[in-house]
Amino acid sequence: MRKGLILLIIICLMVFQSDLFAADKKDIACLKGFVLGYSNLYSKNDVMKMTFRNDDNLHSGLKSYKKAILLSALIPGAGEIYNGSNIKGIVFMGIEVLSWSVYFSSNSKGEDIKREFHLYSDTYWSADKYFHYLDVYRQQYGYEPTNLTHNLPRDPETNEIIKTQQYYEMTGKYDQFVSGWDDCDEWNGYSEHRFFYEDKRYQHNKFLKRAINATSIILLNRVISLVDTIWGVKLHNDKVKNENAVNIIPVEYNDEIIPSLSLKFNW
Repeated sequence: MRKGLILLIIICLMVFQSDLFAADKKDIACLKGFVLGYSNLYSKNDVMKMTFRNDDNLHSGLKSYKKAILLSALIPGAGEIYNGSNIKGIVFMGIEVLSWSVYFSSNSKGEDIKREFHLYSDTYWSADKYFHYLDVYRQQYGYEPTNLTHNLPRDPETNEIIKTQQYYEMTGKYDQFVSGWDDCDEWNGYSEHRFFYEDKRYQHNKFLKRAINATSIILLNRVISLVDTIWGVKLHNDKVKNENAVNIIPVEYNDEIIPSLSLKFNW
């Protein structure tokens, strides 16, 4: 029975020595050979001085890098909680929830305002009025207005004006299109409707930028949480390895060498 246990320990040494033990392979082979009785390279006293320490799996309480990274990738802050840093975990989770809340609310509000100013433009701005002003200007002065720098988007096949995002931007942003607003005196270029429309577009862009900033915070929060999680696992595992040690050592009993486990725990 005893020889069977000894053989089992030696087999474990042979299987795990390359990955789990920090001891020199020569020492492991020596202990194995000495116990089985086929090594005369070292004396009993030499073998008794050898220590074969496992720095990884034989330690209890180690954290898994894979599990921590998976948790952090799914929910920022979960990795910190897994490492025992509950406060930091709650902070990262709070930032995640708050950022997504800001994103959805800002994006929704921005889309609502977008529909409002599109409807406003369709109601108070007319392409026919704009082109009528251009025709009158050409007839009176014999040339095109000097501020014509942009053209309304058109369908390449039908040549009809299409109401794209560019269309709704241009009709309010550029002075050359002011004559298309229904309250504009074609010769003084002033329109209250245009100013109201541009204010709506400004509000839309403000909420859109806020939503974009929220996504940037979400990304940054996830990256920082992931890095902090990995660092936390390292610190925890290093602490466990320093506090709780599991060694395989040779013990002399009845004039024989028996591999034994040495456990060290700090309370």
